[in-house]
Amino acid sequence: MENLEKGQVSERNVMEDAGIMLNSDYCTGEEKFTFFRLPKCLVDNVCFAELSGDAKLLYSFFLDRVSLSIKNGWIDDKGRVFIYYSVKSVCEDLNCGTQKACKLLDELEKAGVLERKRQGLGKPNKLYLKKIF
Repeated sequence: MENLEKGQVSERNVMEDAGIMLNSDYCTGEEKFTFFRLPKCLVDNVCFAELSGDAKLLYSFFLDRVSLSIKNGWIDDKGRVFIYYSVKSVCEDLNCGTQKACKLLDELEKAGVLERKRQGLGKPNKLYLKKIF
């Protein structure tokens, strides 16, 4: 579980040496997680006070996709990175209905942090995230 180099001491070892037994059903701080980045300004800046928590979370999902888009070479002729994220994916990831997913996309666009470009019938919209930090 631990990958320590010679001479390093883990928090677990210190606790065990002190006679403290950890309950494995609770977080110990050693767990490895994957995280979504949520820019602090979405929480702190008064400009984004009107954004709902779900809209902020959705922005962090979109931000996570930007690095994947760069790897895939999804850059338009103006040098802007775009992502694909369908309404259906929004619904699945946020466990919500189509109406709410569309409302969240509108909310992000109105706040000026998202730009949507239609591509035509049957093709997904290109989503452009704007820098906010």
